[in-house]
This record gives sequence, structure tokens and C-alpha cells, in this order.
Amino acid sequence: MRDELITYIKGLNLGRCTLSEEYPRNESAQELYLKNQRKIYVDAEQYTEEPLINTLGSLSIHSKTVSVTVYFSVDGKTVPNNYEALIDLLRAGKDIAPATQGFQTRQVNVETSYEQDLLVTEIEFQYTNVN
Repeated sequence: MRDELITYIKGLNLGRCTLSEEYPRNESAQELYLKNQRKIYVDAEQYTEEPLINTLGSLSIHSKTVSVTVYFSVDGKTVPNNYEALIDLLRAGKDIAPATQGFQTRQVNVETSYEQDLLVTEIEFQYTNVN
């Protein structure tokens, strides 16, 4: 899903922001999105699996979720005019999941925080299928 999100974001009008295909942290675990304002980073895929139904036989049904988080930061004192529009464009990425992957639910969560003078935005996409 990381590659699909990168392809989706490449097609957007990001205004003054740009997309990096690098991961959001370097080898020493330093957050690059804090160092490079207005640069959007897409993190690696995270996978979780939870049992939904277990039977006495060998049948079991599981919920599998793929999560991908997008990070970027802007100057918290002078937030860009298109900030809300950019968030809306990025949030729409929840609907890009290929039909071949059979996702039953798609969710997106947006969190913001401040790191010194930076407004940090984290957008987590979750794609879940049941099998």
C-alpha cells in the first residue's frame, strides 16, 4: 500500500509541499519530516492480524490490517493557506486501495502535534480485510 499511496500523492497538487520517496526516518532514527518542513514522507507498511472467529475445528476467520502513516511538518506560526485542503486531499487516499486486495474497510486517522515551532501532521491509513 505504500507504493500505491506514493503514486496517489504524486498526482496531487501539493502546493508548496513536495513528496519524498524516502522513509520518514534516517539510519540514526532521526525524523526527517522534522528536519525538512513541507516535505511529505510515507512510512513502511505495518501489518496486524486479529482472530475474529475461532472454531473447535481448523476453521478460523481473521481480520488482517495494513497500516501506512504519512508524515509532514509545517511552520506552526505561519501555517500555509492550503493546509486544510492538503489534509483533505491526503485523507482521500483511503479510497485508493486496489480492488484485487479485497479490503472490506478503509479508515484514515489524522493527528497533529507541535514539536517546538513545527506543526506535525500524521495521517494513518488502515486497510482491513477478513479471511
